[in-house]
Amino acid sequence: MQDRYVADVGDFGKFQLFRYLFNQKESPFNGKELSQIWFMHKGEGEETNDGKHIDYFERMMGTDEYLEHSLLDVIMRDKREVTELENLKLLPNAKFFYTEVPKALEDRYMWLNSALTFAMDSPIVAVAPDNGMALKCNRAERCFEFLNLEEHYRQKVYPHKYIFSDEVRYFYRLPHLEVCIVYQHLSRCFSHDEQIHSLLKDLKIEYKNVVAIKHKPYSPRAFFFLCKSDVIRVGITHRLTQFASEHSEFWEVFL
Repeated sequence: MQDRYVADVGDFGKFQLFRYLFNQKESPFNGKELSQIWFMHKGEGEETNDGKHIDYFERMMGTDEYLEHSLLDVIMRDKREVTELENLKLLPNAKFFYTEVPKALEDRYMWLNSALTFAMDSPIVAVAPDNGMALKCNRAERCFEFLNLEEHYRQKVYPHKYIFSDEVRYFYRLPHLEVCIVYQHLSRCFSHDEQIHSLLKDLKIEYKNVVAIKHKPYSPRAFFFLCKSDVIRVGITHRLTQFASEHSEFWEVFL
């Protein structure tokens, strides 16, 4: 996560989704603490257009007015800083982990331990690396290899932009966790829907109770919900399906 991404269409989608799931009184998850783990870094050496999609407000108008006004205000005040997302109180029951992801593997383990300690007592944990899970694409087989931290950290370009498979496992095993939400930026490996189906299939082998939702605008992305029980999965699936039906132009659920 970088300051230049703040208030872009990805942020709008994330907070629109989370506010629907965790802020509304009728939601069974309302009032439960969410730990948002930002994978913070400065983005040195990256020359991209990431974070420039801030012209979405007219298209999204009316979907969440408080969120629209809050993020537009951030842009107008030129305060595109990650800490502003907490200051806006978009998710009153959320806390945010800002420690920058280190570049050295040895320091990464210390960072991970700090993040796990931060999220220790939260029933909901959301991890948000820029690119999502570290994967190796197999175009021929339309599938992925999940990369782990120890073997692949030094081989991955910009490893601070990914969460590795063993890191996901550590978060999922937190004692009070009910749901771990993993962000995934969809690549050009093969079709986006095929990517989601492939990842869902593999994640269900290890985590069993998994559901996903895709955010369609601009560069599509997905959120995978790794649930600790079938009861929790059913509740999350119901809320996601309601949300996607209300905003079908922008969202699609995958089971």
